[in-house]
Amino acid sequence: MMNEPICFLDVETTGGSPYRSRIIEIGIIKVQNGRVAKKYERLINPETAVDPFVSRMTGIRQKDLENSPTFMDLADELLYLLEDSVIAAHNVRFDYGMLRHEFRRSGIKFQSRHFCTVRLARQLYPGRQNYNLDALIESFNLTCLHRHRAYDDAKAIWDFYKLAETQNPAEVFHEALKTIMKRPTIPSHIPADILDDLPEAPGVYTFYAENNVPLYIGKSKNVRERVFSHFVNDHQSATDLKISQQAVDVEVLETAGELGALLLESDMVKKRQPLLNRQLRDIKLMALLTKTATKNGYYSVEITQASRIPVELAGRIMGVFRTKKQAEDFLYELAKEHHLCPKLLGLEKGRGACFYSQIEECFGACTGQEPFLKYNLRFDDAFYKRKIKAWRFDGPIVIREAGEREELFVVDKWCLLGRYDPGTEGFDLSSAEYRFDYDVYKILYRYLNRPGKKLLHRISMPSPKLKKRY
Repeated sequence: MMNEPICFLDVETTGGSPYRSRIIEIGIIKVQNGRVAKKYERLINPETAVDPFVSRMTGIRQKDLENSPTFMDLADELLYLLEDSVIAAHNVRFDYGMLRHEFRRSGIKFQSRHFCTVRLARQLYPGRQNYNLDALIESFNLTCLHRHRAYDDAKAIWDFYKLAETQNPAEVFHEALKTIMKRPTIPSHIPADILDDLPEAPGVYTFYAENNVPLYIGKSKNVRERVFSHFVNDHQSATDLKISQQAVDVEVLETAGELGALLLESDMVKKRQPLLNRQLRDIKLMALLTKTATKNGYYSVEITQASRIPVELAGRIMGVFRTKKQAEDFLYELAKEHHLCPKLLGLEKGRGACFYSQIEECFGACTGQEPFLKYNLRFDDAFYKRKIKAWRFDGPIVIREAGEREELFVVDKWCLLGRYDPGTEGFDLSSAEYRFDYDVYKILYRYLNRPGKKLLHRISMPSPKLKKRY
């Protein structure tokens, strides 16, 4: 058992987002020296609507909360209860994150050591199929009278902790605790107050070396967690080791969510050219595979080198590579896998049949034996994953990403035309710069094709009134 008090804690919330949801119930069991020192259970008025799914799951109805105190009303007594304690929760990132956000709304900066009982269970009982609380309750025959109620869930977590401590040798149990609570060694040349103020929110962070030189730019849905991860086992990563040795400052730009962080990171890496970033840095010359056709109607490709992709040609680009050699290697693999003709792909010169036709890997497109329509269908299928996909909307769209804050992204033909906060100033798309960026294309394509509801709005010229952020 730890020397510090442990607060086994659970919260129920209005929804699943730690940035937009509010706490509706909190349950705490404070343990000191192996004994329960304090029990705490309160309903909390979130001053907003509760998701019907949450009401069905917890049994907590909107009217049950109307006369309850708000979190701000309880903030001081909760701070007194939790301070100088270690917080333990099942999926602690969510519960602890909710607490920090609620305290922040109340004007209080809250921070505490914490550990996750999911990770503790994985350390002590490896190989199980599931480690959620229902699985642990069933596996260890724990008592939980009212599942998905904050106090009862907190008690189940405390009961598991006690049981795990008795079932495992003391040295094994304490080593597991030590492992999951391991705090990274923070470089002494980064001021502690800068690291303490890192937000547990989506955004982009920049490590700076001496003389304000950009060292490394990264993004995360939880900036604080990601920044600290660079200092855990940094000796195993050459990049992290250099960050630990050279970084003297950290700068953070918060975003509404993951999409905003991905787009901002891509833009910042290209503009600032940090020393330790490689993948997103601007490529002076790209090797492009551009779709063409022979006079006989067979599809082909041409390898060209360019510093940028013209928007009007993006739909004909079948692949983008860093070097011509990478493009050629890709074409050889594709020809073999899909029985394409290396001569039509520009990989062989001369007259007559290609080499692949002699070993029956090409079906005779080079000599006209295979009908061009049949060949072209296989060609399109072969290149589908790597080609730049057509813009499926009939004009510009606005993507709204909502977290604790909100951002709007104006996009057309895979070009990011701007990112904005809702406002009153007009923005006319007719003056927007259409600049195709392959990294932005990949980010937007993955986002728009990811399962789940997308907050999209089609717009026309001129666009709705928007206020530009940066």
